[in-house]
Amino acid sequence: MATITKHFDAYKIWYSSGHPYEAHIYCYAGAAYVGRIVFFKDEGIIPANANYGGNPSIHYPLSRFDHVLSILRYEKPLYLFLNLDNLIGHLATAEREPTGEEES
Repeated sequence: MATITKHFDAYKIWYSSGHPYEAHIYCYAGAAYVGRIVFFKDEGIIPANANYGGNPSIHYPLSRFDHVLSILRYEKPLYLFLNLDNLIGHLATAEREPTGEEES
């Protein structure tokens, strides 16, 4: 199983108008670009995830934007993963999270 796994610690957001993408997020490890998360119109076709120049391009409907942004804001460390055989992709935490960590 061929895969791409890219850890990242920073991101940039573009929320677009008049562009084929509704929004996209570029992910960085330090200053190096390591992948992107692309959002498409909910009612449109979501293209398959892709290998974009050796980096994962993970695709979601725009309705998932707030969920993804919440993960980016509140979780770390994070990584992007892409299975090159079946194009299943993930935005994921890199370590196990303790249960109830936000509870008092």
